[in-house]
Amino acid sequence: MMQQMNLFNTSPEVAGFKLDYLEVWNWGTFDQKVYCMNTQGNNSLLTGANASGKSTLVDALLTLLVPLKRQRFYNQSSGVEKKGNRTEESYFFGNYGNQQQEGAASTTTLRLRDKGARSVLLASFCNVDKRVVTLFQVRYYTGEELKVLFGIAREPLTIKRDFSEFDLHGDWRKRLTKKYNTNDTRRKIEFFDGPVAYGEKMIALFGMRSDKALTLFNQIVGVKVLDDLDSFIRTNMLEEVSAEEKYQELKDNFQNLMEAKTNIDKVKEQIAQLEPINTLAKELMAIDTRIAELEQEKSVVAYWFAARTVDLCNEELARCKSNLRKLEDELKALKVKKSELEQEQTRLSVAIEKDEVGQQIREIEKEINQKVKMRDNRKAKAEEYDKLAKTVELTQSPDAEVFDANRATAKHEKDALQVKIDRQLMEEKRQAQNRQDEINCTISERVDTIRYLQQHKNNISGRVAEIRDEILEAVGATAEEIPFIGELIRVKDIECDWEYAIERILHNFALRLVVPEKYYKQVNEYVNGHNLRGRIVYQRYEGTEPLREFEDRTLKVDSLLRKVEYKSKCLYLDWLEDRLFAEFNYSCVDSLADFNYLQEKAVTKEGLIKARGGKHEKDDRPETRGKEHYVLGWDNKEKIAMLQAEVRQLQQDEKEVATKVRRIEADTKNAQEKRETYSKLFDKYDKFDDIDWWSCALVIQQKEEQKRQLEETNDKVKMLQGQLERVRKELGALEEKFNEAIGNKALLENRENILKKQSNDCALALAQIGVVDTDAFESQHTDLLNVALVGLDKMRDTLQSDINSALRKQRETKGSKSGDLKNLIYRFKNPTEEITAKYRDWRSDVNRLPEAVEFVGEYQTYYQRLLDEDLPGFESRFNKYLQENIINKVSAFNMFFQNWRQSITKTIDQLNSYLVGIDFKDAPKTYIQLVAAKRLNVDLKEFQDLLSSAIPNIHEMNSTIDGSRIHFEQQYRTADVSFTRRIMAKVGDGCAWMVHI
Repeated sequence: MMQQMNLFNTSPEVAGFKLDYLEVWNWGTFDQKVYCMNTQGNNSLLTGANASGKSTLVDALLTLLVPLKRQRFYNQSSGVEKKGNRTEESYFFGNYGNQQQEGAASTTTLRLRDKGARSVLLASFCNVDKRVVTLFQVRYYTGEELKVLFGIAREPLTIKRDFSEFDLHGDWRKRLTKKYNTNDTRRKIEFFDGPVAYGEKMIALFGMRSDKALTLFNQIVGVKVLDDLDSFIRTNMLEEVSAEEKYQELKDNFQNLMEAKTNIDKVKEQIAQLEPINTLAKELMAIDTRIAELEQEKSVVAYWFAARTVDLCNEELARCKSNLRKLEDELKALKVKKSELEQEQTRLSVAIEKDEVGQQIREIEKEINQKVKMRDNRKAKAEEYDKLAKTVELTQSPDAEVFDANRATAKHEKDALQVKIDRQLMEEKRQAQNRQDEINCTISERVDTIRYLQQHKNNISGRVAEIRDEILEAVGATAEEIPFIGELIRVKDIECDWEYAIERILHNFALRLVVPEKYYKQVNEYVNGHNLRGRIVYQRYEGTEPLREFEDRTLKVDSLLRKVEYKSKCLYLDWLEDRLFAEFNYSCVDSLADFNYLQEKAVTKEGLIKARGGKHEKDDRPETRGKEHYVLGWDNKEKIAMLQAEVRQLQQDEKEVATKVRRIEADTKNAQEKRETYSKLFDKYDKFDDIDWWSCALVIQQKEEQKRQLEETNDKVKMLQGQLERVRKELGALEEKFNEAIGNKALLENRENILKKQSNDCALALAQIGVVDTDAFESQHTDLLNVALVGLDKMRDTLQSDINSALRKQRETKGSKSGDLKNLIYRFKNPTEEITAKYRDWRSDVNRLPEAVEFVGEYQTYYQRLLDEDLPGFESRFNKYLQENIINKVSAFNMFFQNWRQSITKTIDQLNSYLVGIDFKDAPKTYIQLVAAKRLNVDLKEFQDLLSSAIPNIHEMNSTIDGSRIHFEQQYRTADVSFTRRIMAKVGDGCAWMVHI
């Protein structure tokens, strides 16, 4: 079996690669010719006087075998380690000393060569199989840069033969390539532009396991004293394995699991918040369906009653026509009878008129009839007069003198009431209505302000706040990036007595926006290009003054700035402090004496302000004193509560004013009615004779007495008068009957017209409604078929009233539930800081969802999508994956360290097998052995305990449903906190777990 060939094999039978010869040209003080050290694969001793070049040759071999500068240190064998006094450049130039010119302060380095030279290092190695590896490096300057060309050959090369014809164009490389690589499938010489590729190729050719061999060579090439064997072996002879990468892989996996767990919790939370939204949405859909049903029922009711009315009207019209025909026949018969009686009356009247006594009697009767008509007319007026007089508490049934007095009183009171109505009551009503409108307007403004403040956290509302919102939307900034200054400061709770005065001073300043440089141009563009429909003031933020820390910022005891506090984590705190100190460092004084003493910048609790330049100001307008106008602070709960209390008080005031308006309207109506009564008494009754019916009654009595006396003297007349009286009675009865028939006919005709109009109106309504199926309605309300036409309207109004009442209740319920739904949607779209801190992508998830209630279907779709994603199934699969992941990943991490320890032990054993063959002493014969003992360390113990606890117990983990999740949350969260870089820096190196003796 062929044994392993490598550079550091010390077996005498298998020598490995040994140095055959080393050549240098223009390296250090070896100048202008090729120097060769021919060892021929033997152990060699290099001796010489100080500064004879021993370290220079060793460094040349070190340069060839350790190509990376950071892995090698020159001149170690001289005892000068890591001093940096020798470099590739110093070896290239051949530096050999320093010289100080006379009178000069600095020294000049003495060199053998300049930048036009070139330097070549070459070393050839061979083994017992006659395999050759030749390493070479060529150095030369191009401009100000030292270039290095690396090369490896599988043939023995020499500087004189192969590198004598050097040129900067690279032709020498072509010649070497052509010489050794032509007609050979395997390249015998290779060139490398960098040390990495050169080193990798060299490691492969020499059979090294890693570049640790190069580091080891660098360490032992000139070693004189070995201070720490343990550190030396761990650093130079054991392989490094990146535990940090393994830990980072485990940590990344843990982070992925945590993100998955967070997403599961987030979906659970979203489902929990969307479930009541979905329930309310379904309830609102049911309410909408019920409202549609009620609206349909309302239409059916209207149609059925209209159709029923048409049918009943037609039936009653038929009865009316039949009754009218009967009345027509009756009227014809009555007319014939009336004509006969009138003829008889005429005959008897003529017979009586031919008698003289009868003629007198007729004249008296004529006078009596005239007086009776006059008496009845005056009596009716007198009765009406008494009613009016009683209404206004004037004397009733007056004589002439009292009548004139009543008329004068009516004139005076009529004019006085008109003045009262025009000048007092109407003015009071106008003022009350204006106050009512003002209160309603204020309530509306306060409600809008409350609604806005509930959606925001500050105390600033109105058009200026709306302008800020429009700017934020236009430039894509947040309220924290472009805040109102008022959102960043507030009056301390213990200084509430000064709140009014401080608000007055800082009010306008608080309404300014702070615009950082990031958004400054965008804000300018938006503000300049739009009609803001309001006023906005903003400050450009360019950072704080660089010399602010050197300014004296000592505040007086009574300074206004001591009475305010700033919002934590404010982005503009330093700038804000600067502005407040520069502009608003007012003294808050308790007395006018102190106020008068100060020259400027003073304020009292009552709000009297003394500014610069002798300006004094105090603003006590109602619209500025109320707390509802305060703008300082980042928490508006107190302001909202105050505004809500104000709205409740305003609503109570509005009720009182409304009651006052109704009272004034009632007083006005009473005054108008009373004035109308006085007006009638004055205008309608201008003479006492209009109501003097007693004089007429007296005349009638006298005339009737005269008539009686004449009638007693004439028997014929009495007989004729008796017949005439009988005929007149019959004629009167017939007239009453005829008039009754006429009246009945008129009633029937009127009823007929009413029925026709009612029928036509209902028919027109039916034509507009269209055909409606009323069978179901009629089957549910069979009792309606027994309702007569006269009661049909009342029954229809009752049903429609019930339907309207049900509709009103449904709409009220809908409004209430819509409000609840709106609040739930708002909380879902704008979650609490606790939720956003826990689930950072919550807002991006719900950003596309609209806030309007009418688009709640999108929330239901989102909710259903979350349900369709089968969260329980996904969570079950996640727990299963979690269990597998915990077992596999943590066990693999633990196995990584176990394998590493085993690898270290194996390497130590291998090193010991080599050390057996190296005699440490001859008598007795001894040799060195390395022992790997476990290191005791608190951090190692903690790390091992955490790693052990993180490996799950399968039986315990499977004993409960959430065993995997509980183990993950308890152990991995602890591990995540404990596996810090501090501990990993100490335990992440497996070599550090042992001491090598």
